[in-house]
Amino acid sequence: MRLKDKVAVITGAANGIGRAIAIRFAREGARVAINDIDRAAGQALESQIELDGGTSFYLYGDASSERDVSTLMTAAKDRFGGLDILVNNVVAVEALLAANQWDTLTEICLKSYWISMNAAFPFMQHSGSSIVNISSVNALMGFGKDHLYSSMKAAILGLSRSMAGEFSPRGIRINCICPGTIVTERWKARFARDPEMEERLKNLYAIGRLGTPEDVANAALFLASDEASFITGAVLTVDGGLTAVNTAFVK
Repeated sequence: MRLKDKVAVITGAANGIGRAIAIRFAREGARVAINDIDRAAGQALESQIELDGGTSFYLYGDASSERDVSTLMTAAKDRFGGLDILVNNVVAVEALLAANQWDTLTEICLKSYWISMNAAFPFMQHSGSSIVNISSVNALMGFGKDHLYSSMKAAILGLSRSMAGEFSPRGIRINCICPGTIVTERWKARFARDPEMEERLKNLYAIGRLGTPEDVANAALFLASDEASFITGAVLTVDGGLTAVNTAFVK
């Protein structure tokens, strides 16, 4: 098991990418603390992990609230004896992304990462600790009218690299993942409204398919594990070639 006896906190973990990461980490031996504002889904995920033989607990909380996040980190330490891994995975609801609401998007998509990292650092002052921040290909390219969302995702890269410079010498590695289109519950709902959208999006990907939450979970597992002990301040793009290849020229 690649995360045996490790303690992981995953924010925004009740659904989609976060859920897949929580399940993957638990199967690799980590004790997992799950944070989300979706109480029903969070409790269901906790139950599933326990039924699978893993160890976890769900704690309701807003990742943009310093009080809620402090409570989460303290609970992970009290229940599991420490903290080794943090995965920041919070994202705003679709309506907020489309509206380009500056204050709200900043709180959810960027400030929450800052809050969680600062709350985790006091419990992670040991070699082998790892933070994985989930960004997006929106940090690397422009897509439609999601201007502020793209700005926040790009800011996560800068924030992570800057903090890696300070905390990596203390044994805390900080890396980012930029996923492409990952077929989560949100995308499934979009495809239901527009059945042709999935095929249109697939044409943008050199690898010929869209991503799965498990694709991102596998990347997060690697970055969180000791196998990535010489990697910090890095950006791992998990996007099927979207940002590397202009498929209009090769298809």
